[in-house]
Amino acid sequence: MEGMDKDWWRKPGLGIMFQIEHRPGWRWNRNFDKFNASMRDKEGNFRFNGPFCKIEDWIAFSKEKAKVDYHIMEIKWHDGICYFNTKLTDWKTPVDYGKQFAEESKKAGIPFMFYYSSIFDHNPMFDEIQPLRCATVSHLDYGRWSKPFVLLLDLILTFGSWLLFRYYNAKVPVKKKEKRAKYFDQIRLHRFHLDPRRYERYMLRQLIELVENYNPDGLWMDWYQLDMDRSASIIMDFMKEKYPNIILTFNNSLGWDLKWSHYLTAEFHNLKMAWSRANKYRNSKIPWELIGPAALEWDIMEARANPLEIIRMAAIIMANGGKAVYGMASQMDGSLYPEIVGQIEQLGRWYHPRRNLFREAFPLKYKGKKVPGIKIDTKSIKTIGARLDSDYLIHLINFGIKNAEIQVSFKQKRWPNIQQILIEPQGIDIPFKSGTDVIFIRIHKEELDPIDTILRLKT
Repeated sequence: MEGMDKDWWRKPGLGIMFQIEHRPGWRWNRNFDKFNASMRDKEGNFRFNGPFCKIEDWIAFSKEKAKVDYHIMEIKWHDGICYFNTKLTDWKTPVDYGKQFAEESKKAGIPFMFYYSSIFDHNPMFDEIQPLRCATVSHLDYGRWSKPFVLLLDLILTFGSWLLFRYYNAKVPVKKKEKRAKYFDQIRLHRFHLDPRRYERYMLRQLIELVENYNPDGLWMDWYQLDMDRSASIIMDFMKEKYPNIILTFNNSLGWDLKWSHYLTAEFHNLKMAWSRANKYRNSKIPWELIGPAALEWDIMEARANPLEIIRMAAIIMANGGKAVYGMASQMDGSLYPEIVGQIEQLGRWYHPRRNLFREAFPLKYKGKKVPGIKIDTKSIKTIGARLDSDYLIHLINFGIKNAEIQVSFKQKRWPNIQQILIEPQGIDIPFKSGTDVIFIRIHKEELDPIDTILRLKT
């Protein structure tokens, strides 16, 4: 890809993940016996009914509106429906959306990754070995804990479900045996037929298809789980040996000591989580990312009440050295939800002039959640420190102060030789006063950014 930054994954930055999992009327956790039945015609054949994709519109949104540094497409979610032309299953879309996404991303010069659900797959071809078809969380493999975990879960589900069944059906004597048998078939663990190796072979063959046919910049695997699941370990070994240049990460891997991956990632859902996790992993030696829904939740397509929250969370994550990614679900026809689009567009407008202040900087190493030696006269402003070339950047994250000026003081013992203080990206020169051991500045309300006032300290 001509002109593309090959080290995009090492740097802080902004990303989008285009979701294909959301369907009105279905929550994240769903009964897949019922869901899969809804995806079939009268003859029992797979009948794809959405959500469809508008790939060209999505790419244009990434490049022109959100102004992202990279983006991701969910190519196979937990429902097992493949949005690419795989030869391994008929449980796939009639259109090769993977090819479209790859080609259009390359034309636009945007690094792109494919999301792939490795830990769950409710493709009906695996019903025979599916431990729990009436829920999304249904590992096809339980790793080294397989025997005790499967037997214990089988006992809990069977006994607990039997009690619930008896309670809810006490007054329904007709055809009780038939109903009970059908109910148990939904929840029973096929412990005597559990052979996840078949799924593992399928999964690795699909990764070969994705890499060989579409040449993505990376694979975004969902997810990492220590000991309880084999898929992450198998994928790491496979990719390191066969495709070491394809960028690899695993959801839920941040904080774990993985044997091999290019960067680590985890989820955030709100401002509190973004602040806590970003500060926790600021000093990480491995590149990292936080991902969260642009909407209220992954399966609740409502815009956030405060449109500034989207921007504020991204600023916190990137100032601490991480990549911030937002999940964007589409409507059934492939259109993105307008209100959520509006909030991400606002983020893009804010980010574009500040991009290099995040991308080319690296976070300062300090303990805690505030920069040492800096004091602000309001608790509504919190600090994050970074270094850009020979200058320091102090991010003043605005948690809600409005129409007021603030005073910022720097202890000279910690911050000696300050020669100039600028507000970026505007380049506003801020005069400062020196005390016996402290430097003071005042930032007027018209100069205070509602998201993140970035001070550049020249020494």
